[in-house]
Amino acid sequence: MTRSRGVEVDCRIGLRVPQLMFAATRALACASVTVAARSMKRIALFIGIAVAAYFVYGAVFSATVRYCLTLQAEVDGEPKSGSGIIEVTYSKNNDPISQAAFSIDVRGEAVILDLGPRGTLFALLKADTDSRSGPEYIVLKAFDCPGGALPSPVINGLQQVRHLSGKRELALTSLPLLVRFRDPNDPKTVERVNPLDLERSFGAGVKLVHAELEIVPAGIWPFNSIGITGEPLTTGINLRLKWLDHLDQYRSDPSNPFSSTLPPEISGLRSN
Repeated sequence: MTRSRGVEVDCRIGLRVPQLMFAATRALACASVTVAARSMKRIALFIGIAVAAYFVYGAVFSATVRYCLTLQAEVDGEPKSGSGIIEVTYSKNNDPISQAAFSIDVRGEAVILDLGPRGTLFALLKADTDSRSGPEYIVLKAFDCPGGALPSPVINGLQQVRHLSGKRELALTSLPLLVRFRDPNDPKTVERVNPLDLERSFGAGVKLVHAELEIVPAGIWPFNSIGITGEPLTTGINLRLKWLDHLDQYRSDPSNPFSSTLPPEISGLRSN
């Protein structure tokens, strides 16, 4: 009986060993899953906090405005019009080393005014003789910000930018730099255009008669930066000026963007 019991006991132990191993393995697996789940929750929480901080930082320390710049002309009495949506973002500079109180980022393209057989007028993303006629300041000047600059302190200025609305007529002498190309296929034929004397550049009967700036929906930051919200920025200038996508062929060193041999006006055709 003792031997039988011994055998019986050994058999029971033999049968229980796999069960114990399975239970231990299952417990370890459950523990691993629990640890992994806790780690995932911590990671998700960290990402959530980081995203929330990113949103808060952007909402407090930056302001984005989008506006539609419209130009109207007459060619032998026939009205012509062109417009484009441009975006400007003003951001408070929190770098203690930097001396600049804020930074500015511009996105968009030159406004195109097609004058038919007479040619095409481009309003660049670049200031003319009026230093406040560039894309980043023309909107501030249009809405009567003192000196056409971002109001101080910067935080208050950002708040004012967020509340801009409506439209304003622009003086023709306060427009961005206007240019044309004698040959649209050759960027080196760019010429400056006097807003008060289009006839000199495009022939008799052509004149610029009106310009206005209107605030349009900027969308929700940061989704507007990828085109999900807000009035879409104007694109497509490269379809009219084919060489714009191949500026490297106009460099003394194709790999160095600072070695361009083109006139400085070309840099105002679109943002980087």
